[in-house]
Amino acid sequence: MYLHLIPVPIHLVLIAIYLVARNRDDLKKTAIIQPVATFVAMLIAALSFFSPQADTSYTIWILIGMGLCFLADIFNIDMTNDKILYAAIGAFVIAYLEYAITFTRFNGFQRQDLLVAVIFILIYIFLMRLYWKGLGNFKVPILIYGLVMPFMVTRAISTLFGSTFSLLSAILVTVGCTMLFLGDIEYGMHRFRQPLKFFFGPICYAGGQLLIALSCAYFLL
Repeated sequence: MYLHLIPVPIHLVLIAIYLVARNRDDLKKTAIIQPVATFVAMLIAALSFFSPQADTSYTIWILIGMGLCFLADIFNIDMTNDKILYAAIGAFVIAYLEYAITFTRFNGFQRQDLLVAVIFILIYIFLMRLYWKGLGNFKVPILIYGLVMPFMVTRAISTLFGSTFSLLSAILVTVGCTMLFLGDIEYGMHRFRQPLKFFFGPICYAGGQLLIALSCAYFLL
């Protein structure tokens, strides 16, 4: 029943190593730890099949999204190569769209969605203005990615207002996706605005995937 919790301590250790490696600019170690952490999150999601509160279909859809994130992490193995970064952005776009579709497939649309969407459109416009001068050849990919990421978050937030997800699962999904979003904001500042220390970005990415994985085990009311 609680098998999905067994790998959680391993994942937490990986998050700590990931944060230290990122701040030391140890790209070799970062390139290894990031996909390994995502793989452990996939394992946690897969073990939720044994939870009585899991929904098999939902778990499969989440695993597909995490598999795409794992692929994007593999593309990120050479973080200094812009061509590989294009491939990673493309894989993340597909992965986060898959997450958004999954949340919508099970939760539908709620009347509060419009207000949430307006808020995130304003955030999107602000961030694009903030990054614009530093985007260089990445303007088009980041414009697309920048739309997909908040769209995923709005679809996650929507689960809080529906009746399909249990409250715990909806909270895990919402916080997890918001963490992914915040992590990308910090990375965007580092890459396209000015280099800075990673205070929470690595924690947000790996931790966000962990929470989304855990949502599988508590899906049903």
